[in-house]
Amino acid sequence: MLNKHFFELLLALTQKEIKARYKNAILGFLWIFINPLVQMLVMGFVFSLIFRFGIKNYYLFLFTGLLPWNFFSLALTKATSRIVWDRNLIKKSNFPREVIPLSMVLSHFFHFCISWLMLIAFLLFTRQWEFFNLSSICNQLSAILLLLTFTCGLSLLTSSLDVFYRDINFIVQAIILVWFYVTPIIYPLQSIPSAYLPIFYLNPLSGIFTMLQQPFLDQPFPLPVLIAQISLIGIITVLGIYVFKKQSRYFTDWL
Repeated sequence: MLNKHFFELLLALTQKEIKARYKNAILGFLWIFINPLVQMLVMGFVFSLIFRFGIKNYYLFLFTGLLPWNFFSLALTKATSRIVWDRNLIKKSNFPREVIPLSMVLSHFFHFCISWLMLIAFLLFTRQWEFFNLSSICNQLSAILLLLTFTCGLSLLTSSLDVFYRDINFIVQAIILVWFYVTPIIYPLQSIPSAYLPIFYLNPLSGIFTMLQQPFLDQPFPLPVLIAQISLIGIITVLGIYVFKKQSRYFTDWL
């Protein structure tokens, strides 16, 4: 899997997706920032009126959660159905099938990195220094790496299953809608009653997003729970790779 041909093909497909996404779009890459910005303004206005989370700079707190969430949700939904969409390419050519869903993930990750750099520039301009201490930087880098790993592993799993069970694509889209609200993005995890916290701890994204939004929170994510979630992410990633490798040999027959 990990050879020169694999990486060259993965890079080529990723570049193709990046160029195709904003082709003929006047604002181009700015849409990466505009879409979550509109979400932030609408959701921030609504939730700041209804709920009192006691978070300083709630709009920034919300924005730092929406950017990675948009990456995760778009990458997963697009990658899940990509094998089926590229059936003609698979039937005509012999190449590592993994590059198809992974190129979708990496192209969206590229867009996320650009939007995150824009956010960092804005935070520097507004002098949000709490975002740039050593602990915060380590949390951000670790969380982004975990999110990328989890997205790749889960995308490999769902994209391979979607070839054999076409309902998977629709199931993923439905789960994404629910997953957003059970992930601490629009609210801090500390606002959840302690009786319900174990449910949220089962969500492997809760630790990732808490780490990303930590500069705006008073309490860190519990370390034992975080270790358990990292282990779960590792298991899902390995499972995704295993299932994809095992099932990919039958893709041509089922497509």
